[in-house]
Amino acid sequence: TFPVKAGDECLVIFADRCIDFWWQNGGVQEPVDDRVHDLSDAFCIVGPQSQAQRISGISTGAAQLRSDDGSTFFELNPTTQKIKIVAPGGLDVVTPLADFSAKVTIHGLLSWLGGMVGSVASGVASKITGAVEFIGTVKANGKSIDDTHTHGGVQRGESNTDGVN
Repeated sequence: TFPVKAGDECLVIFADRCIDFWWQNGGVQEPVDDRVHDLSDAFCIVGPQSQAQRISGISTGAAQLRSDDGSTFFELNPTTQKIKIVAPGGLDVVTPLADFSAKVTIHGLLSWLGGMVGSVASGVASKITGAVEFIGTVKANGKSIDDTHTHGGVQRGESNTDGVN
């Protein structure tokens, strides 16, 4: 669906005869009324535009579902075999599960609200290049490694423990 506004151009097609029984039951039907070329038996096809009202910047290389001004669109490109979504107002995906089968690259800030769970099949589970700031408890193998972290069997004093083994 797309919003149809007052003044939008369209193509109106009038059926020769009454379409009531076809509309109700489908298939080939006898006309229930003798009316011909009546407004109640018309179809409106929204989309065709005159040269004066045509939208500009139509893609000739991909199929697009887009706004009239072209600022927002969903594009299927058979040459690159990619789908491109341009949504200046944002994108909301409502689904119980989004499954990505390969790599995901994010060029902006990644925020999440529901926690994070993961596992690795082989290799490195996670690798982060750059600074990482944690607010809250940090655990490794079930043990706190934040400012509450302590070692037992160490004599208190001014010196430090040896480095990590």
